[in-house]
Amino acid sequence: MGRTVIIGTLMVFAIFNLLLGLGFYLFLKKRKENGQSLYETPVNQQTRTEKLGLGEILVYLTLIAIAGMFAFQTLNRGGVGNSILAKMILLPALMALFNARKRTGKSLLALLITFMVFLVGVMFNLTIGLPPQAPILQINESKITLAETKASDLMEAGFDIYVRQGDGGSDYEDLLTDGNFKKYSGDKSVTIEKGFRLDSNAVPYAPYLLAKDGIVLGSVTFYSSEEQSLVLEDSKVIQIHFNKESIEAAKSHSISLRLNELDLLGKLDLDTVTSNFEKHLWSSPPTSPSDTSQLWYGLNWSTNSDHLFWNEYYSIIRLDEDYQMIDFEFAAQIARDQ
Repeated sequence: MGRTVIIGTLMVFAIFNLLLGLGFYLFLKKRKENGQSLYETPVNQQTRTEKLGLGEILVYLTLIAIAGMFAFQTLNRGGVGNSILAKMILLPALMALFNARKRTGKSLLALLITFMVFLVGVMFNLTIGLPPQAPILQINESKITLAETKASDLMEAGFDIYVRQGDGGSDYEDLLTDGNFKKYSGDKSVTIEKGFRLDSNAVPYAPYLLAKDGIVLGSVTFYSSEEQSLVLEDSKVIQIHFNKESIEAAKSHSISLRLNELDLLGKLDLDTVTSNFEKHLWSSPPTSPSDTSQLWYGLNWSTNSDHLFWNEYYSIIRLDEDYQMIDFEFAAQIARDQ
């Protein structure tokens, strides 16, 4: 329903702009002044008709850029009055460019159409936007992309998936030996129910564990689809969770963990994380932490549509006092009309 409303609104807005442009064109064509249609009649007092030179273009673009910067700063303050003020700042620079040469009704129509296309583009960006680039989790040489990598891909890459049989809750060292988890044989005997669900359990209580060479790396969550259930092999990874014990095990067995280009097992100081994820970093620990509960990074790859049209991703990286990772959560929000 949400997708239908947004797409319908954009279509109505685009049609309205199309009809408005067509109506303005017909008005200029039919309306005459001194025997000449307004479409060909000059609309300003300028007499020069030659093309703008490069130097003039750079001057006008500089003026527009400066005005745009001040207008943007004004808009960031919020309020209806500031919105009007921003327009008053930007409009003179735009009109200066328009009036730099003789303009006719045809030029005015072209300006109107350009403005309409710009408005439609702004509306599209504000409501739908473009899909974010999916981050990649790399374990040794294997790359995992949430909502794309399937369970069968993991098994082909040498990973093992363990399915919970009991209540879970074992110590880390006993997770694979006390009978609470059973290694999945890849016989299509496990089905992932349709619908989107993330897992909020701690690693020892998770429905599925991810292991490599007998080492539990953490828990993993799978997604089939919104319409039908699928066997585990055909389901996609949508969440991975490492805890302190599994991170220490990865270090001791020289298993590398990277998020894009970031080494998750190195020191995760603010400069390092910022250089890798500056525009995706929405929360970071204080530079001189007094409260250890604030030692975490929040990353997200989101869009304006709030996962209505595109998949979105987030990660929470918790740290100790030495800025070493002690907990890692990486999850996707599947695009869905809910």
